[in-house]
Amino acid sequence: MQLHLQPECRHYVQDSPLRLLSYNIQACIGSRHYSDYLVGIRNQVANSPAKDKTLKKIAKFISGFDIVCLQELDLGGRRSGFLSQFDALQELSGFRHGAAQTTRIISGISHHGNAILSRHPILETDEHALPGRMKGRGLLVCQIQDYTVANTHLSLNAKTQMDQLDLIRKVLKGRENTILAGDFNCRSSRPWLQEFSEMSGLKMITDSSNHTYPSWNPKTDIDHIFASRSLAFTNTRVGDVRLSDHLPVMTEIR
Repeated sequence: MQLHLQPECRHYVQDSPLRLLSYNIQACIGSRHYSDYLVGIRNQVANSPAKDKTLKKIAKFISGFDIVCLQELDLGGRRSGFLSQFDALQELSGFRHGAAQTTRIISGISHHGNAILSRHPILETDEHALPGRMKGRGLLVCQIQDYTVANTHLSLNAKTQMDQLDLIRKVLKGRENTILAGDFNCRSSRPWLQEFSEMSGLKMITDSSNHTYPSWNPKTDIDHIFASRSLAFTNTRVGDVRLSDHLPVMTEIR
């Protein structure tokens, strides 16, 4: 799929760092403890005023960045009030440009997806379904200025992750100034993630100290940012923002 072609807006003069954020927002459910997964099961299938408040807080937080990669949005299911959280976040945060990818539809309940929001025009968009026995994971790729920005959310199974990373590597092969962000559901120390970094030529910007899950007691690093080795990054860190069961990761491109 090719979208948002605006070749006249290709280049910009950038005097300050490009601020990039990756965040699994858990469909604005806002779990704060393991027990919320069971006690708050209704939030998995229905909308609530609390979700609307969480969405507004997330919109305010992400408005401070230039490029935002979001995972686990609801793009119009019952649990989001049959409204797209992507559309709402884009409007509330003031981003003029964005792209969304629906990865899984559970009829009558949810429309799972990924999204990329940008201060600069999105020149081209590609969507890819990732392999797996249980369908519903995807890769969203946008051309923004001279950057290729890719956003993904991998499965939980290790073997499936290897297959998904292999496809991502093939999709991104040969692209310059590439940034890959998302919820990888595995630690940076996993051999298959290290192998992906070596074979793809993308350096892992985040590391084992960037604990993002669970947000109320972060012990594991499962949200990552990769980038072409030609790009320079600074101030990579985890955000202290507890609006999801994940914490966000952020960095600045020099």
